[in-house]
Amino acid sequence: MGRTTRKDNRDLPHPRPVEKVELSEKHIRLRIVLVIVFLLIGVSALVYGVLSFLGGGEGGWQEITASTSGENHCGGEFIFQYDVGGSGLGVRTEYRQLTELYTETMIRAYQLFHAQSPFEGVTNLYTINRHPGEVLTVDPVLYEAFQMLEESGRRELYLGPVYVQYNNLFYCQSDDQTLEFDPFVSQEAAADYQKLASFAQDPEAVHLELLGGSQVRLVLSEDYARYAQEEEITDFLDFYWMRNAFIIDYVADTLVTQGFTRGVLSSYDGFTRNLDQRGTGYAYNLFDRQGQVIYGAGTLQYAKPISMVFLRDYPMNSLDTMHYYELESGEIRFPYVDVADGLCRAALHNLLGYSYEGGCAQVLISLMPVYIAETFDAASLLNLSGKGIHSIYCQDGVIHPTEAGVTITDLYEGYRIEGE
Repeated sequence: MGRTTRKDNRDLPHPRPVEKVELSEKHIRLRIVLVIVFLLIGVSALVYGVLSFLGGGEGGWQEITASTSGENHCGGEFIFQYDVGGSGLGVRTEYRQLTELYTETMIRAYQLFHAQSPFEGVTNLYTINRHPGEVLTVDPVLYEAFQMLEESGRRELYLGPVYVQYNNLFYCQSDDQTLEFDPFVSQEAAADYQKLASFAQDPEAVHLELLGGSQVRLVLSEDYARYAQEEEITDFLDFYWMRNAFIIDYVADTLVTQGFTRGVLSSYDGFTRNLDQRGTGYAYNLFDRQGQVIYGAGTLQYAKPISMVFLRDYPMNSLDTMHYYELESGEIRFPYVDVADGLCRAALHNLLGYSYEGGCAQVLISLMPVYIAETFDAASLLNLSGKGIHSIYCQDGVIHPTEAGVTITDLYEGYRIEGE
């Protein structure tokens, strides 16, 4: 079983909106980059009535980027749009302070959640994975992320070895290369994934003790430790596709704490935090996949701070090559892995979840049992809506919102809203 993992540092594209895109039967990743490159980032923050979107030195809406002149950071996976100049500090001073804070948090997040590299003075996932049985002190940001998953009862964090295999699959350049890693094609791979998933399911086999005071200890059973040594497994824990949900909450909460609230932060993989408390109108484009076609089904209108999570079983931008692979048959492998057997699974092609109170991590954790499932349970989404986590999904041309009174406009031809 191959245990290598690949890294990717490509620049994040600046996508443009489309209404309808035919997915090619082959090489979906290349076709999507050329045609769809849609605003999962950025368009989630279209501001009505703002004419100076890029603003320049005179203030207004500008894209804030993390500095590239220092340490590595994860800013390339995010777009941060901010209305500069309203703090009373002066445009240049506010821009400088905002950029410095944003850069600092992106560097820290990159290091804390990194599972493949160590950093001096930082106890991160890499450190924990390579020191099982030892009591380690982690940053409170990382400790809180562990705590959220533990309290939810979710075990996806322990699928690290499975994620390594999916990572190898996603970086394949041809179907022949995928045979070793694709559990839907190879019985041997499926058996390996099931074996690894059985360890991930079992708290007796692997668990992270949260000892208080930001101290943790990774505990492995003798069987798992022996198996890991035989198979050269080192990545027991990994947030993998969930990582940016926790990172965006950390960065967004830091910005709010420091008084920077007139902006929107979005990641390429579907996580958005709108911080704006001024009642400004925003629009978020809704997507739906039907067969091999992706539609811009409609537009969600909102005007208050919000946390959004968009889950999809298809790629939409160039960075998605890290988490998706399309076979020549048209089937797509994606990163939402079921702890039951290690197979990627999605009950819907796409699902948007959002909350006006909780962060993206909370929304994601709530949606996971509904989305990573063999069958779709609409009643569960309605129950979540009663707890403040709302959803919008599409089926057969019908847009289903769970929030009463939500405003959805610009319906694509043939689409309608449930009950209308």
